[in-house]
Amino acid sequence: MAAQSVVEIYDRIEEFTTLLAAAELHASGAWELEFVEDMRTNFTRYGAHTHLSTAQKSKLERIAKH
Repeated sequence: MAAQSVVEIYDRIEEFTTLLAAAELHASGAWELEFVEDMRTNFTRYGAHTHLSTAQKSKLERIAKH
């Protein structure tokens, strides 16, 4: 599946910002920390139009639920 924007995936932008904040709190190890930091940077730059692949969405959700 092609990447979709945050606004296409989530009903409310707050759902994504909450997920991202949880991922920032739970990220461990250099790879996860860098991944979440990159997601935050992209979201800061593109906002609701940030694109996520299916794999990125799954990884972010997994990190957030640690």
